[in-house]
Amino acid sequence: MTNVDAVAGEVAIAALWGGVRLVVIDTETTRSPGGGGPLRVVSVAAVTCRGGTVRGKWQTLVNPQVPIDRESRAIHGIADEHLIGEPIFADVAGLLLPLLTPKDGERLVLCAHNAGFDVSVLRHELELVGLELPDLPVLDTMGKLSNFVGIQPASKKLRDLLAALGIVNNRPHDAMADAVACAEAVVALLNRAAGLGHTDFDALLEAVSGSATTAAIQSSKGDIDSGRVKAKSLPATHVQGHSGVLPKRPGVKTLADWKTEVSECARLRCRHLEGRAMEAEAPVLTRMEALEEVLEGLCVKGDIAGSATVVGAMMPLLEVIDPHRTRVGYYAYVLEWARYWAPKLDPLGRCEGTDLCPSCRLLKPCPLDAWPDVVGRLSLVEPSRSVETFFGTSGKKVGLGTYANWEKKGMDPRVLGAALWAIVEYLRASGQSSEADRVVRIGWDKGSRHPSLAEALAGMLAAPGRLADLEDGLRICDEALSSRGGVTTNAWLALVSRRNQLAGRIRRISERPSGRFDEDGNPIPLRRHHPETPRRTRSPRFIR
Repeated sequence: MTNVDAVAGEVAIAALWGGVRLVVIDTETTRSPGGGGPLRVVSVAAVTCRGGTVRGKWQTLVNPQVPIDRESRAIHGIADEHLIGEPIFADVAGLLLPLLTPKDGERLVLCAHNAGFDVSVLRHELELVGLELPDLPVLDTMGKLSNFVGIQPASKKLRDLLAALGIVNNRPHDAMADAVACAEAVVALLNRAAGLGHTDFDALLEAVSGSATTAAIQSSKGDIDSGRVKAKSLPATHVQGHSGVLPKRPGVKTLADWKTEVSECARLRCRHLEGRAMEAEAPVLTRMEALEEVLEGLCVKGDIAGSATVVGAMMPLLEVIDPHRTRVGYYAYVLEWARYWAPKLDPLGRCEGTDLCPSCRLLKPCPLDAWPDVVGRLSLVEPSRSVETFFGTSGKKVGLGTYANWEKKGMDPRVLGAALWAIVEYLRASGQSSEADRVVRIGWDKGSRHPSLAEALAGMLAAPGRLADLEDGLRICDEALSSRGGVTTNAWLALVSRRNQLAGRIRRISERPSGRFDEDGNPIPLRRHHPETPRRTRSPRFIR
């Protein structure tokens, strides 16, 4: 691009954004008790965009004063314990509304991905405390804007829009991370529109959103939008095929037919494959070998959802293998499985878009992410015998033993971390809390970044409650999250929530909200325990 083109692009962006302030919102929610009531906010974030860039960021956890339901927690990882001491929405509303109120001479537009959901949830929360959501034009990044500027995501999900734009979100289903990612996306789309000659913001908004406003979106009184993707109806002939059970001693043709049916299950992303594999009467190793043969072909084809479907059916089988039937012993068999399949499964990533395996459709962790946790747990002979032999906690063998040997042999770090965490859980369940804490600390020092291990260490460091302690805990969370790589397991979601909890406690200790924001939408805090206009006091010995 020449300097002339660059200047022309900057001029077009400035013309489009002139006098416009965009506020991108995102909420995380929970069901009301009983599951049929209105949604309640547990986290809300607002990101301000002006002049073609992301400027201001504001976020807070919210205590909904109702228990967090299990399905909601599976989505965002926020648990009841993370919200102890957090403000209720009545206290948050006074900080949020100034961001959503137009200032003199500016054009304020509310933006979100699937805006109807977030707007309706916020409207209802404001109604509960006797306030109203300002009537604002709405720009939904799930709408026509991306296609209008020539960007075609694989689906309407935020992650596919981000992928199409080359934007990375390392903390999906976190209100602040999602709001920032959505803000970066809408800025990129609007700047692209400016480069295509669309410099009239009102005309552009009319073209992609029509007359959509917050007033046209009603309060959400129904159930949570879980985001589940419904499975397509399975062909009748395939369903009928599930009535047959693989016999105890299958012949060559019978086994070949069963593998063909398994391949069809993988192609259809059939939710019944796990049941078919578990209900078969043939030896478990025979079933495992057949599934592995199918999985090998799927990996070669790069079929992500199909591979995830098969791996999801294999994990329960690993837990019921007869130890006396394996050639090398049960625990060695499990480890061999991990060494062989990790290089083949890791490049696949995880299910994306609308092509999902049965677990992903139910908002469960993708089997391509979850298998190391299963293998790590199963790889221990007996937790009671593994504390010292696997990972020593005293003497000269601290942090050595089997753990170090596996590490030298190139064992997947996720498997090592899962095995280590299984030992921590055993020690805690048997009343050896101090020993469990010692394993957590040594494991971290040895380089394990398992999310549950990181969350435990962050909690231990932050327990005294001083500012420095909380900052140490936050540092642990951030360091571990930097190695996440998009993994979808619940342990990572819990670590994100722990991080947000610690960040909130740090803010409450060091500063208090003033209710004011700068021109970029960043909150202007006041120092905690310091009044706005401090009075000078005399020392007692000078008082007359």
